[in-house]
Amino acid sequence: MKNIVYSLLILLVALQFSCTKADSGGPSHGAGGSTARYTVVGNYLYLVDHYDLKTFDISNPSNLVLKSVENLGWNIETIYPYKDKLFIGSQSGMFVYSLSDPSRPKREGAVNHVRACDPVVANDTVAYVTLRSFGTTCNGTQNVLNVYSVKQPQPTLVKTVNMTLPYGLGIKNNALYVCEGTHGLVVFDISKGFDPAKKKTLKDEEYFDVIPYGDLLICQVKSGIRFYDISDPLNPVKEGLVGN
Repeated sequence: MKNIVYSLLILLVALQFSCTKADSGGPSHGAGGSTARYTVVGNYLYLVDHYDLKTFDISNPSNLVLKSVENLGWNIETIYPYKDKLFIGSQSGMFVYSLSDPSRPKREGAVNHVRACDPVVANDTVAYVTLRSFGTTCNGTQNVLNVYSVKQPQPTLVKTVNMTLPYGLGIKNNALYVCEGTHGLVVFDISKGFDPAKKKTLKDEEYFDVIPYGDLLICQVKSGIRFYDISDPLNPVKEGLVGN
């Protein structure tokens, strides 16, 4: 039975690691990784290319309608939905967009940082952003986890945590999971939202991105997809591996 479940989840992951993460409250959302370039919220599909945010009405799946195009600048990388907001990461900063009118997202705030690869996840009050210097496309100088307050439309940097080689990340209740490539998966306790406390590092694989999906953590690793039981979010328990 477990093998069947894993097979179904692999099909989900194949579709959703390019899609979006789940969250609670508000319109229905997809489920996917923090390095996603598109997401579905309610009846709308939001897609970022290197320069623009494009909004499509998908209420009629056989007739997608382009509703708006918003120029974001350059080197746009990721998009993450949380309730009535979109958090968009670029190589030079993070943008926050309101979905008060879901057909035309409106910019609420933005922050700039030195050039780096920039996945982002968020909740009601905090946004977590990883900056990575390694790689031909990142061209950055920092390897850090930045913690922003998003209580107000304009995000403010509260804390910077030094990392080794951060990639994608995910949130489950009081736990933050940060992939560090060859250096494993770091688990932070975020009970004190603006002050992440490192609890443990899992060093059995090369980790690139994660999807917290209910009580399951789906991890994109070098050898394929790894699963962890996160019914206790701060203490992931290995469930299995499906190889490439």
